[in-house]
Amino acid sequence: MPLSEWHRFALPGTGANGAALFTSRPSIGLASIDEAEQILAGNFRLFSYHERFAGFPPDWHANLLSDAHSPIDRHWSRIGDFVHGDIKGIWELSRFSWAWPLVRAFTCTGDERYATAFWTLLEDWMAHNPPNQGANWICGQEATFRLMAVTFARHALVGSGATTPERVERYQDFVLTTGDRIHANLDYALSQSNNHGVSECIGLVTAALLVPAAPRSAAWLRQGLLALQRQLAVLVYSDGAFAQHSATYHRVLLHDVLWCTHLMKATGQPVPAWLMEAGHRSLAFIDAVITPATGHVPFYGANDGTNILPLADANYLDFRPALQAGYAVLHGVRRLPPGPWDEAAVWLAGAEALRDEDFSPRPARFHARKGGCFVWRHGDARLFLRCPEKFIHRPSQADLLHGDIEWRGQPIAIDAGTFSYNTDGVFSGALKEAALHNSVTFDDAEPLTKAGRFLYLPWPKGVAEMHQDEDGEYFAATHEGWAKHGARHVRQCRLAGADSFIISDQLSNRRQGKVRLHWLLADVPYDFDANAGRLVLHTAQGEYAVHWRVPVGAVRATL
Repeated sequence: MPLSEWHRFALPGTGANGAALFTSRPSIGLASIDEAEQILAGNFRLFSYHERFAGFPPDWHANLLSDAHSPIDRHWSRIGDFVHGDIKGIWELSRFSWAWPLVRAFTCTGDERYATAFWTLLEDWMAHNPPNQGANWICGQEATFRLMAVTFARHALVGSGATTPERVERYQDFVLTTGDRIHANLDYALSQSNNHGVSECIGLVTAALLVPAAPRSAAWLRQGLLALQRQLAVLVYSDGAFAQHSATYHRVLLHDVLWCTHLMKATGQPVPAWLMEAGHRSLAFIDAVITPATGHVPFYGANDGTNILPLADANYLDFRPALQAGYAVLHGVRRLPPGPWDEAAVWLAGAEALRDEDFSPRPARFHARKGGCFVWRHGDARLFLRCPEKFIHRPSQADLLHGDIEWRGQPIAIDAGTFSYNTDGVFSGALKEAALHNSVTFDDAEPLTKAGRFLYLPWPKGVAEMHQDEDGEYFAATHEGWAKHGARHVRQCRLAGADSFIISDQLSNRRQGKVRLHWLLADVPYDFDANAGRLVLHTAQGEYAVHWRVPVGAVRATL
């Protein structure tokens, strides 16, 4: 479909559309060039990990996770989210994650092929995705992520010959049409009480700031900031945890806030104190749980590979780029020594923000009561425990008392993650269940009842506290989710040895049925001795031993 089907906006001047939003040029690694070359060959990276050949340009309506294809000739409201397989398989390329490596490769090399490729893909997407037609307009959050990527590219490619005045005008149409789409359905996003509302507020603010001369931009800016203030006040808890109960989506929240803060500064807008304060809280949480040597955090909750500001030569599991950028944008200092993770900070805050340093030590213990997260560092080891005392917002997984252990940067006991929103068979919602978390189940039952694809009921209460006895300090947590089954689980954690923890599970089951203790460990070579109660993992960081003791005959260990 021709580009003329996009509405033309006649505006008195370009305003912020001509402003220099990304003037810093950081040092960029060669990985961006490799990925950009793959994109030119039609190979795209999906969900920060999977490589798929999709062609250049790709079919924007093909589901790359299946053989499904969504219609392009109907309004998005007439296309179901779960009719054509997992809708994320269609949305992924239209999130424009390919724009970031193309821009980074151009910045690194000056090769016009990369800039031309970006504009070619954008124009093709616009031609095959007219406003509000097709599956790629279903989600306002996806539209926001797309807008962020296109905005970054348009302004970072200002020195390219491919960034012609005609293309800048089309970009302007893209911005305002995206703003119209977000504005029309913002109330629904806000009702979700998760990152959708936050992201769509950011999208509306972005559109308003980029084309301030548009008649509705002033109203968009007011509405977006007011709704964003309300969302952040509720969804970012006082302890810094995020209402969506997911490390990956916590980074989405932080990236949203950093993007908005940078954009307001770059366009001469005063940054509200409430925006900075919400950013400080969310950043402090990540700082408290991260392992600086690797950038790993405990990956609890949904984990679909989302990384909306992929501005570093780093694996998406590495949170150091987000942490460094957060400190640069919000505090004007670096939190980590120099490294590849500096790139996002320089793009968003300039190299001058990294001149001063804050290398203050992290606390050995961190307990986010409202978020239901506990971290205990001991030598080279780190223990994480999911210990909700009261859910303020809906739980995303049945991960009560789930334990996560890392040693020397090596994941030892881990969360299984997530797979797909819409799939059948053994993986249909299975990775959310308690049975697949590092916890206990009774009689093959679950502590939470699934009431919908994304909803558990009821929301149990719990208790989580530090205690002291003759053997020293220990942390204990429990919850009432098992009461309906006549059972109870109390998990205690204490220090032992140089890098070791003792985790004790006290169980009672009035029905005297089957009890199952599950630990998902790293996929590495191992030696297992059930009779001795010992498992040795042969990791890249050395041998890590797991021991267990139980009453004789009470539990049968298998692997």
